[in-house]
Amino acid sequence: MMTAVCMGAFLSHFTAGVVNVSLPGLAAFFDTDLNRIAWVTTGYLLVITALLPLMGKLGDRCGLGLVHHSGYLVFAAGSILAALASDVMVLLAFRVVQAAGAAMFQATNLALISHYMPKERRGRALGLVSTCVALGAMLGPAAGGWITQWLSWPWLFLIHVPAALVAAVLAFRFIPLREGERLRTEAAGASDRLGAVLFTACVAFVQLGIPSAAAQGWRSTRTMLYVGGALVTGIALILCERRRREPFLPLKALRIPAVSGGLLLSCAAFLLSNMLLVLLPFYLTGPLGGLTPSAAGLVMTAYPAALALAGPAAGRLSDRYDSGRFMVLGFVFMGAALAVPALANGHLPLGWIASVLAAAGWGMGFAASPNNRFILQHTPAEHIGAVGGLIALTRNAGMGFGAALGLGVMSADDAGGPLLQAFRSAFGIGVWICLGTLAVLIWLLFHGGLRKQSAEAGRREGMQKPS
Repeated sequence: MMTAVCMGAFLSHFTAGVVNVSLPGLAAFFDTDLNRIAWVTTGYLLVITALLPLMGKLGDRCGLGLVHHSGYLVFAAGSILAALASDVMVLLAFRVVQAAGAAMFQATNLALISHYMPKERRGRALGLVSTCVALGAMLGPAAGGWITQWLSWPWLFLIHVPAALVAAVLAFRFIPLREGERLRTEAAGASDRLGAVLFTACVAFVQLGIPSAAAQGWRSTRTMLYVGGALVTGIALILCERRRREPFLPLKALRIPAVSGGLLLSCAAFLLSNMLLVLLPFYLTGPLGGLTPSAAGLVMTAYPAALALAGPAAGRLSDRYDSGRFMVLGFVFMGAALAVPALANGHLPLGWIASVLAAAGWGMGFAASPNNRFILQHTPAEHIGAVGGLIALTRNAGMGFGAALGLGVMSADDAGGPLLQAFRSAFGIGVWICLGTLAVLIWLLFHGGLRKQSAEAGRREGMQKPS
């Protein structure tokens, strides 16, 4: 079971890295500009983000295993079709198919772990998933560069097919399609189609608005249209969901402080980590660092290497002890990692930069795995799939927010001052966000009743048997 689930976690991040580094080559082959070819990545992430809650809800209604396993087949089909694309618009269309498949197994993998893994091994399993995410993020760019240099572009997509098919075979063989009696719950009620449409539209406007604001400013006409669209659809979604007996969003679960607070913490963690991961390559390859892209890439591997070590360790510890203390430790590490470049008065040696990346990876490992376990531990069984989708959604949204915020602040500062000051300003904002997140986490742990909820959830888990 864990092999199949972990292969999905690996693939979902591996494919992003493979394609990202190959965009210039794809633009040259299809004779198009970088703005259009960038949609090969942007459109893929947008579709995944919009579909994650829908696929999680579908898993609650039709069976987590059925949605998860079918996702591998859809992903493989999309990969094959993308490799056969004759022009850029066809390629974009088939990337949508690939993204739909990725959303299916991303939205349900954590829920499957929560349902089938014994309580005492759940944290370790979630840590293993974090390790596979880190390995995918680490190996994707290297594989993409190698394929671009030595093979033809279709292999950027065909490389995923064998792994997706093997994962599908293992999943269909070892993971049941449905979870039995658990599906005969309120989650199996009527589908809220209007809520799904409004949510998808709202997410699309937000995802399009962030890069637009970073590139053109918040006052540009395009950005204002995106912001207006997000506000209108967001307000309509809230009004719609409050009137539904069976809302699209799992409102019952979101009213639990441990769930809603954990989702906010997840978004903040990925915002902070991706801000660091997006900005440091510019530092390393620019006049301040002076490294070649390949050398910079080697330095950047300190982050996924530390995450790969910390994730399983944090998962095992959260199986035995309270998750909250490890989440606090994780954000402390991330805050320290951001504070070093924020306070630097001059050039940072490579050893310091590698240490910053390692501290951020270690912090992410101790923040993410225990937090995921904490959220799922407090989620009602009938909403486990929907909340699993929301966890994946906050991950993708946080990464997008971090990239846009970091680059936007750096670009604005760089226009009026030295480059070093621009980097310091961007990382300084990251430090303040981390401090605010820590304050929220500590308040939730000590004043939000989460300790009592955690004990009650632990007692419920002890009484429940996996189906």
